[in-house]
Amino acid sequence: TLQGIRMYSGSIQRDFEPLEMLTIADMYKTVRINLNQLYEYLPQKEKEKYYGYFVQVTEYEKKVADGTYNPDVDGVLKFD
Repeated sequence: TLQGIRMYSGSIQRDFEPLEMLTIADMYKTVRINLNQLYEYLPQKEKEKYYGYFVQVTEYEKKVADGTYNPDVDGVLKFD
């Protein structure tokens, strides 16, 4: 869960080591899979409501993974 990620990462009071980063990435992957499975159970109207959020998060994750995310250029995610 996201709380598990927060607790794990919060317990480390120094720069993350590579294995710790992989652990957090695996935990996050599990959260994303679970959220996607939950999304599939939503009624169509609710899917449409949350689809834009899904697209924005996915685009953000791709930029981070590619090393191209720049908060000064891309801004921060806002879901108002």
